[in-house]
Amino acid sequence: MPSAPLPAVQVSNIGLHIGGGPNDAVTKEPVLKSVEPHFEAFRACFASADDPKKGGDFGVDLLIEAAGGVAKVTHPRTIIGGEAFRSCVVGVFDKIAFQKPKGGRTMASYSLHFTPRN
Repeated sequence: MPSAPLPAVQVSNIGLHIGGGPNDAVTKEPVLKSVEPHFEAFRACFASADDPKKGGDFGVDLLIEAAGGVAKVTHPRTIIGGEAFRSCVVGVFDKIAFQKPKGGRTMASYSLHFTPRN
């Protein structure tokens, strides 16, 4: 059975803060490279947003162990309505195998922006 077409929404990274720093490109790179391949999955989640004409931000905190792997995802925050949307986005983050962080065990705050293309 063919999958449903992806919603007309652009997903972009709008923020990444590494707790305790440094917050330079080299330190952020493993997190960014781990999340970006999943933008299509985040787009698919947008189909379950309450109002697909209204975009917004979605942020989470990620605790990534020194060896990398699946992060502990906490504190999801968004103005985009829909519990199914929220659960879907957290579910995508829950499945990402993160690269080994540059500075060992890392707490990162990561934010996405969803921009509908109407």
